[in-house]
Amino acid sequence: MLRRIVLGVVLLYAQTPAQQSPLPTFRTGIDVVQIDVTVLDKDRQPVRGLTAEDFTILDRGKPQPIVAFSAVDVPPPIAYSAPWMREAPLDVVSNAENRRLVTIVMDDAYTDFNPDFAKRARQIARNAVNELGPADLASVVFTFMGRPQNFTSDRSRLLAAIDSYIPKQTAAAGVPIACGISRRCDVDVLSTVASTLSMAPPGRKIAVLISGGRGFSFGGPGNVHDEGSDLAKLFRDLQQANITVYAFDARGLPVGGGVSAENRKPGPVSAVGLNESLHTFSESTGGRAVTNTNDPESHVGEVFHESSTYYFIGFRTTADSNAKGLRKVDVKVDRPGVQVHTRTGYYPVQTKTEAADIINGLPSGELPVRATAAVVASRGRRDAEVILAARVDATAAGPAPIIIDLSVAAIDLDAKPHGVQKQTISVAPNAASDSWPDLPAHLPLPPGRYVIQISAQANGRSGGVALDVEVPKFADDELSASGLILQRRHAAPISDTILANLVPAVPTTDREFLASDDVAVFVRMYQGGKTQIVPVRMVARVRDEKNAVRSTQEVTLEVGNFSEGRSADYEASLPLDHLPPGRYLLEIDAQSGTRHVTRTARFEVMAAK
Repeated sequence: MLRRIVLGVVLLYAQTPAQQSPLPTFRTGIDVVQIDVTVLDKDRQPVRGLTAEDFTILDRGKPQPIVAFSAVDVPPPIAYSAPWMREAPLDVVSNAENRRLVTIVMDDAYTDFNPDFAKRARQIARNAVNELGPADLASVVFTFMGRPQNFTSDRSRLLAAIDSYIPKQTAAAGVPIACGISRRCDVDVLSTVASTLSMAPPGRKIAVLISGGRGFSFGGPGNVHDEGSDLAKLFRDLQQANITVYAFDARGLPVGGGVSAENRKPGPVSAVGLNESLHTFSESTGGRAVTNTNDPESHVGEVFHESSTYYFIGFRTTADSNAKGLRKVDVKVDRPGVQVHTRTGYYPVQTKTEAADIINGLPSGELPVRATAAVVASRGRRDAEVILAARVDATAAGPAPIIIDLSVAAIDLDAKPHGVQKQTISVAPNAASDSWPDLPAHLPLPPGRYVIQISAQANGRSGGVALDVEVPKFADDELSASGLILQRRHAAPISDTILANLVPAVPTTDREFLASDDVAVFVRMYQGGKTQIVPVRMVARVRDEKNAVRSTQEVTLEVGNFSEGRSADYEASLPLDHLPPGRYLLEIDAQSGTRHVTRTARFEVMAAK
């Protein structure tokens, strides 16, 4: 059975903050069109230093005023001395970052089942992951079936998804039957990507399409093979979402030639048809197709470099809300010898959907929200309890208490809902620090993978974040662990009875501490099944920015520490008073024989003021 890919539940993790140009704030309405423009010189190097005065925007040949402009420089990948600074994910998500969003689309439906093609496709995708900058986020999706990965900063998850790629097209059977007659799976997936990212915050959105390519079928209305209307809708969706497609031919140089990425000279008709989709998808969105080469993976760095500097432009259109059809856009730059790459046009927006109204896994809104989650088993039930902490920064409202409406909803990777919790809370900032408190919430969920979306509203502003959560099979797994929880000691007692019976304190979303702070570390270990309980060795390490181990704490959870429910609590203190200012990784490693579980959390020690 074809596994349905639901990109509507993609997750965007907050990344390590990086110095980037701020994106402009566009006025709300349907009269402002947002585009991003890449300007390259004759050597395909990004042209920097342009201003709004250097650009002319032509909407159907008529100049239009530029109402918002920003030059954006995406930081290049950083060569960290400690691998964890590049690879370890964050366990706190936020909607406060502007970021480049990269979707890696691995086309297993229209790529031949060929070991060389598969190897080349995986390497292209791996190179894309390696090119991600410090604030970039990526996801992996497939046109037919595979192990999709929501948007994340966790490179190990991205690579695991890439490694699951296996082309499905064969000489004997052709493309998978579900993708060959009445529907086209590449179009479906790209449409889903566009639909989802249309509600993402402003920023560069890139789709890296890795495919064997195919020709299009046209037969006129009523013909089951005709793709005209589906392609028209796809191009409209990609234009509206402001997504740039970069396509890579995983076949290498096809026999008989093809359409060259460098010279664009067509070869034999049959060969041109094979990669027609790659050029059409990319060129209609201002991207680039890398074809007719046996080494497409070597061009990945060029593509990311080209997109590392761009100009985010908003211009006012004269089209009214009733206008239909593609409106052609030309972008002129007052510099000799440059190449301008942007989308070819736009479709007037006729309705505006607020992201807060849809569970889509995207960060949204102008109200800053951050959140963390930890999963713990619920004794006597197969469902686990996902414990959440959310912090809503309502600083603009002043020091007085405010009313916050908080909503928590979970959906699985097939978009099936699994519960909603809503609450209205009166909140005031902490008197000592002027920071806002962590708000607790919880949801019962069976084993599986979920996206949990947290939405908040306060004083007319709204915001939301999403968390990627995997619920283990605590009752069956021989060794498993709850989520890693950081807690401020001496915090206010938990008023929620369910939470109070599960954990000793409310988790904190803080990951920046002073040396004088008293922070506890909590993990609950489980030994499922019916085998004999055995001791578990627990090691807590703290690594610095050079990967040196700055602290080690060891303890053994003996058989007698485990309850009738086959669980035991591990607690330690974060050694903040022994650490100089800097960034660190906390590793909790649990081991029993060959069984091994690790939990991590990044944190920072701040200099005293």
